[in-house]
Amino acid sequence: MNILGLSQPNSGCGYHRVLLPLGFMQDIKGYVTNIITEDKMDGWDVVLYNRLSIYQKDWHEFRKVMGVKIVMDLDDHWKLPPNHVLYQNYNEVATKIEDNIRAADLVTVTNQPLADKVRPLNSNVQIFPNALPYGFNQFHDHREPCDRVRIFWAGSVTHEHDIKLLRGPVQRIAQYADKIKMVMAGYDPVQPIWHRMFSYYTSGGQLPYMKIHSLPVAQYMDAYSNADIMLIPLEASDWHACKSNLKILEAAAKKLPCIVSNVLPYSLDADAPVLWVNNQSDWFKHIKTLIHEPQTREELGNTLYEWANRKYNLAGINAARFDTFRNLCQAPAHL
Repeated sequence: MNILGLSQPNSGCGYHRVLLPLGFMQDIKGYVTNIITEDKMDGWDVVLYNRLSIYQKDWHEFRKVMGVKIVMDLDDHWKLPPNHVLYQNYNEVATKIEDNIRAADLVTVTNQPLADKVRPLNSNVQIFPNALPYGFNQFHDHREPCDRVRIFWAGSVTHEHDIKLLRGPVQRIAQYADKIKMVMAGYDPVQPIWHRMFSYYTSGGQLPYMKIHSLPVAQYMDAYSNADIMLIPLEASDWHACKSNLKILEAAAKKLPCIVSNVLPYSLDADAPVLWVNNQSDWFKHIKTLIHEPQTREELGNTLYEWANRKYNLAGINAARFDTFRNLCQAPAHL
């Protein structure tokens, strides 16, 4: 089976939903590019892309010319909530994504809530959770030594309302300032929102901190090497429910204990060996425990790795993906 992947350079979504799956899929000829040149038009069975492609033309004509099946991947909801930083400028993008959903032979998604949103537009939906190739490439458990307990958060400018959940708990852990370091990964000083996020996370810069700027997608896990405890705050909302559990899977690669908001999509993994946050006071309670109990940190991190490697290893998810793509190629053409 020959699969052509379309992805933009340094796209996190493309990396996890196109590049890694094809790079680690057995028994295929795979190629990933952002522009389809004339010499790459022939010989493919499947074209796979995430949300949008630079080749944003009539997919029906595209399918006819290339003689392929179109697989569109979607890793979160395409309609943004009003408090999202990109909300005002996203209507046209959302419309294009909906058109792509309708035109696809198959839509792949990360979880059931998102599949339920897609199904009214395209009934051929398949769930493939995010997964990692544990032990390969950047997904190893190396961590840099440090004489402080590093409390780690990673994300983008779109997570202001999530990290704001930590403002009160961070103020309470100031009493342990001589033992900790607040590590913030993904930092971009050009974005004014980041300065507010930094203030929430470091109690106005009063706590010891480390800022790690955005890294290329093939190296971003290097930031996680500067961590001992992973915080994963998330607002409860219908939109957030359609995201994925990738942050937990990334923490597992580094054998990091996690403190996680007990909301969708994370709560879909009720068996995950993490410390769940059911109310705001839980943040401080769990952080305090992990600061003072290195053995608990190690045990939780190791258990999380074992759980994720068993349930979300890319090899297993890719085997199911391969079977679905092969069956798709044998199905009648999309009308």
